[in-house]
Amino acid sequence: MSNPTLESFLEDVTSHQLTVNLDLDAYRDITIKKPNDVHMHYNITTRPGFLMFTGDMGDFIFERTNDMFGFFRSEDEKYYINPGYWGEKVQAGEVSKFDSAIACDSVKQYLTNYLDDLDLSDSEDREKSKQALEAVNDFIGGNQHSGEFDFWTEINSWDADDAGGLELSDFWEASTTAKTYHFIWACYAIVHAIKLYDGFKAQEQSHENG
Repeated sequence: MSNPTLESFLEDVTSHQLTVNLDLDAYRDITIKKPNDVHMHYNITTRPGFLMFTGDMGDFIFERTNDMFGFFRSEDEKYYINPGYWGEKVQAGEVSKFDSAIACDSVKQYLTNYLDDLDLSDSEDREKSKQALEAVNDFIGGNQHSGEFDFWTEINSWDADDAGGLELSDFWEASTTAKTYHFIWACYAIVHAIKLYDGFKAQEQSHENG
């Protein structure tokens, strides 16, 4: 399943409404859901330093600033999200998971970098490039749909001598994961909830001044 886009997220929540359960400075509890329907509903609870996202689309705890709405707030009409940086602030919840396509692409990048260092006018280097290419193609063919355990078993069994000298000994540094669907959805959902909340507060202020 590909990660949600802003358009698909907004379609998911087109009928959702905001309910403010608690609103006391940095202490808040809000619910965003369809009336009489819990499908794709979510709750956001904040206290100084923490934001808790719970509900039908996963559970995440973020830790950063005193007012977490300020941390996530998008100042304009756009839905700006920063999954990489925000993921670093998650104290609980699955932010990323193994992705075989990304992992195999990283192996291909190792091959590309290795081939760039060879002199293909040299017969020995041409043979190395042939062996490396065959080894990577065989690896990709057997691992493009494999699970994480099988993938790393093959990486740990990699023999550079059989791959024309192509080393994967430092492959643990390579990218092998992708942000989860639910985490990306939660990022959009938090921004959306804050926009709804800000609208609620503006309306509340208007009534007080009126």
